Amino acid sequence: MRLTRRTMLKGGALVGSAAASPAIASAAVLTAPVVVFDSRIPESSAFAATAFAAPGIDIASGLVSARKSIGKAQIVAGLTRWSDWTVIRGLLEAQGLRLKEEVRQASPISGRTHLFRWTMAAR
Repeated sequence: MRLTRRTMLKGGALVGSAAASPAIASAAVLTAPVVVFDSRIPESSAFAATAFAAPGIDIASGLVSARKSIGKAQIVAGLTRWSDWTVIRGLLEAQGLRLKEEVRQASPISGRTHLFRWTMAAR
């Protein structure tokens, strides 16, 4: 077998992709979003069940326990009432996370007009 530049590049690409696979997989686990929801609101519970395969934090049990559960998350997404969202946003900004998305969400099942879907992430 002759060693050519082409075979060297192919071999390097193969070795590089094999070495990077575990790193990419672990990075995906580290960046999985933490989901914040309110189990008292049907739309919020459905968001938590279908939006992400990530740990969920139910703020119906209180915002103090939610703050402890969020920990050092890199990405946090949620569907909450405006009042809960403002408190959680302040807590997450104090941890260094910044707003990436904020959208008013329609909620025909519960009839609420003040639900917000939001995402915050580390810089």
